[in-house]
Amino acid sequence: MKRVELILLLMLAAFAASLVAGATGMNYSDQYSFGPGFVPLNTGVLLLLCCGLQAVRVMKRQAEPREEGDAPDVKGLLLAGVIVAVGILAMSLGSVMLAIAGIVFLLSWLVTRHSLAMSLLVSAATTGMIYLIFSIWLNLPIT
Repeated sequence: MKRVELILLLMLAAFAASLVAGATGMNYSDQYSFGPGFVPLNTGVLLLLCCGLQAVRVMKRQAEPREEGDAPDVKGLLLAGVIVAVGILAMSLGSVMLAIAGIVFLLSWLVTRHSLAMSLLVSAATTGMIYLIFSIWLNLPIT
């Protein structure tokens, strides 16, 4: 497990480094507010910092001994596959909100172990808030 975590941290660190590299050509601040480079630069630096801290924690932790009869747990892989499939299907049908609702539902139901009714409520509330913020408050079309 230690090796897998380090690989994930390296991938996240590479993504963070690309954010920082992409933000270097943008203004960090404008005359009166934040510039276009503010969010990507801060996000990249914070993500690099978090990756470094997590890598130190992973390296200090002892590796868990694996028993011979343990089969790999594929539930997370299946969940990721379903999330990607729902997202692609919903976006190809023209609805970003359907993809968001489906992904939030799956995460709430399978990852946080909420009941089916609670997962539906969380999904509806989250999707509704996203719609209110972007479509009604900011007047940005969500399709």
